[in-house]
Amino acid sequence: MESILAQDHGDFELIVSDNASTDRTGQIVAEFTRRDQRIRYVRSETNVGAAANYNRPVELARGEYFKWAADDDLIAPTYLSSCVAVLDADPGVVLAYGRTRLIDEADDPIGDHRDGMHLPFPEPWRRMRDFAAHRWLCNPCFGVIRTDVLRGATTLITPSDSSDVTFLAQVALAGRVHEVPEYLFFRRVTRDSRGLGEQSDGQAAQWFGSAAPRRAGVAPMARVFVDIEQWILRSDLPVPDKARTVAAFTYAWLKRQAGITLWRWRRRLRGSRTRSFVDGIAQSKN
Repeated sequence: MESILAQDHGDFELIVSDNASTDRTGQIVAEFTRRDQRIRYVRSETNVGAAANYNRPVELARGEYFKWAADDDLIAPTYLSSCVAVLDADPGVVLAYGRTRLIDEADDPIGDHRDGMHLPFPEPWRRMRDFAAHRWLCNPCFGVIRTDVLRGATTLITPSDSSDVTFLAQVALAGRVHEVPEYLFFRRVTRDSRGLGEQSDGQAAQWFGSAAPRRAGVAPMARVFVDIEQWILRSDLPVPDKARTVAAFTYAWLKRQAGITLWRWRRRLRGSRTRSFVDGIAQSKN
């Protein structure tokens, strides 16, 4: 909250969505609210799952632009002003985000991450091709997005594994994405982190609020791939553009998945199957 309230662009509201927390969240927010009237606090009396808690501020937001903020990440003081300047200057850009630097629990830098989602192309097929070829941690989810695009052109965050990948694909299909070249987003990495840490698929499903069992024999990313393909086919693109977009996305996605599979097998052959990402970056620092 301190990093958000310290922004040099001060025209915003900060909506804190409390998902039935049992810690000091309500007390801490109350202390901030007494000295800053830009804060709105909403609380669920029962756990609604992380997906629903993510989406509630979207329903409540009153601004032209919107930005999600996780509870433990930090942003530089110029994050909002840098992204808003891009969106104000170019109506064709639907999402602007700053580059990512990974930090640990003590705020010390771990390393820089290449998000690879700078998609300045007017053609949807080129945007979807590059998205499929480079997507990884989905940090641009925490960029600044046009609220009308968020509500009208995406399914937001759904209670399913890797729905942030589907969400970003929907954004890329809706319009251009701009990466601000400065490192403005500081993503915290802990052993409990999803993707970078040791959180299991079952723990992730429970956290997101998914009660539906995973379909037998269907890998999560295969389901995401099909969901995105179907989203493109249901879009308003002319048929020739739709066909070209599906073809470009499919080729780039399958090529990247083949590369990821090969990388995982190589790690297993080297005996590093159980080593987490956090272990790896900790050793690289030493």
